[in-house]
Amino acid sequence: MKIKNRRRFFARKTNTEQSFSKRIVFINFFFIGIFLVLIGRLFSLQVKDYSQYAAQAAAIHDTEKVLPPERGLIYCKDKNDNLIPLAINKKYYDIFVVPKEIKDSQAASLILSKFLPLPQEEIFRKLNKPDDPYEILFKKIEDEELIKQIKEEKLEGVYFEEKSYRYYPLESFASQVIGFLAENEDGKVKGRYGLESYYDDILSGQDGTFVGIKDALGRLVRSILYQEKMKVDGVSLVTTIDKNIQFAAEKALSTLITERKATDGTMIVMEPTTGKILALANWPTFNLNEFNEVKDYSLFRNLAVEGRYEPGSVMKPITMAAGLDSGKVTPETTYVDKGYYEVGGYTIRNYKNRVYGEVNMTKVLEQSINTGAIFVSQQVGNEGLRRYFKKFGLAEVTGIDLPSEIAGDLSNLEYPKANPTYFTTASYGEGIAITPMELIKAYATIINKGKSVTPYVVESLIDSSGVSTQLRSDIPEESQQVISEETSSKLISMLASVIENGFGNNAKIKGYSMGGKTGTSYVYQKGGVGYTEDVFHTFVAFFPVTNPRFLILVKMDKPLEGEAAGYTVTFAFKEVEQFLINYYNIPPDEIEGKTQ
Repeated sequence: MKIKNRRRFFARKTNTEQSFSKRIVFINFFFIGIFLVLIGRLFSLQVKDYSQYAAQAAAIHDTEKVLPPERGLIYCKDKNDNLIPLAINKKYYDIFVVPKEIKDSQAASLILSKFLPLPQEEIFRKLNKPDDPYEILFKKIEDEELIKQIKEEKLEGVYFEEKSYRYYPLESFASQVIGFLAENEDGKVKGRYGLESYYDDILSGQDGTFVGIKDALGRLVRSILYQEKMKVDGVSLVTTIDKNIQFAAEKALSTLITERKATDGTMIVMEPTTGKILALANWPTFNLNEFNEVKDYSLFRNLAVEGRYEPGSVMKPITMAAGLDSGKVTPETTYVDKGYYEVGGYTIRNYKNRVYGEVNMTKVLEQSINTGAIFVSQQVGNEGLRRYFKKFGLAEVTGIDLPSEIAGDLSNLEYPKANPTYFTTASYGEGIAITPMELIKAYATIINKGKSVTPYVVESLIDSSGVSTQLRSDIPEESQQVISEETSSKLISMLASVIENGFGNNAKIKGYSMGGKTGTSYVYQKGGVGYTEDVFHTFVAFFPVTNPRFLILVKMDKPLEGEAAGYTVTFAFKEVEQFLINYYNIPPDEIEGKTQ
């Protein structure tokens, strides 16, 4: 009996052990299965789909960000060398939205319309785009208090980006000289027109780059693994423009253009011995901060360097310089004026058909006698006249540091086009075309002992660390001797006589010596069909004669009122001349009409 019971006991024990063993095996296989699934998943993540998930992770955490540099500033100065900013970088805010993050577009648009100068309907249209990841709402907000108020509303999907935009504190001041910034087709901001364009490379600086990771808030994390190329901020420009002289020139020019009902005009104030441009005004002008509202793009052009015209009698001193320098005439040389000259089937007459009889070369300039200029050109000869015009730089750019400068057109004096008629008319400034900058440079050559100068607008640079580098100095550079010093001296005296006894007398200020020449010329009609009734008025003059400090050019286009340059542009010159005398406290250099 006992033996049977023991057998039953061991039989039950064996069955229990077998059941337990089965469970152990099952559990082992279960965990092995899970392990195999995990291994397969890890293989998929780390090997098979590694590149896909790595890219997703990089998109979230890794970043390559362009670090834009600060653009260099542009300054002008005053007589005490104080720097006045003309172009600066100003902080603004752009507001953009992520529509897919906005739950209630109607409510959000209602709130935003209380702060922004946009209709609620327009805001709603931009917000009500459920699949849109980005929508710009408003740009260039300057009011930081307004930004703070919008942020306090805590609107989901509404974001703010701080940006630096170009700002011009003096608005329309010297607008064609300064230029502006605008986006290219590729979205990059580049300098357009003026100094912003000419010096764009050094003003722009160099982009930096950051390659690394960003945290959950989107901030750059500079860990041991990051790479960074430091940005290089742009270099600032210090111009030769004097703020107060520029204002005076713009005021005088705008008054002239308005009162004479002209289309436009140019005024340049230069130091004749150095080429330094103290003022360069064009009229009409435009607000640099609102350039995108300008409909007539011709306003952006700087006509002092981009516009050619037939200058008229202001060319006579250059013709006279050729005659004096070649020894063909002297100031006392005489000829008999009959009041007209016939060439190539044409009859050329003096202003108002006047006849002067026997006159000398000084009288030719004083009374602006056309036949007298023709007489000088005949003495010099065609080859000689063309050679001297080219020596004065009238067929090439001046080299001024402004963009889009063009050269004068002397093609009528070049063979096979040249003929006696063209040389005849060129002697008194018709049939050839030059820019105002070429003309004032030629006069500077006459004044500067016969040596040429190169006009310039930027005199020094300031890098981002504040170190200044002088580009130009007040000491004249070595330059070409165009005419002899003796010729220069004679011509200066003759031009002074023009002011005392000729058509430039309206520019005269008592007690101050000056020299110069007026010019009135007809506007040539495009298409080669002859001249119109419209005219250009020009006056170029310098003072004091004893030691010329200032050379000024005034040009006016197509006035409806005013017969000749001696009765229009001379008054604008006089206004700026008087300002300069007061500004620099220049003492008189004449006693009873005699130069000291």
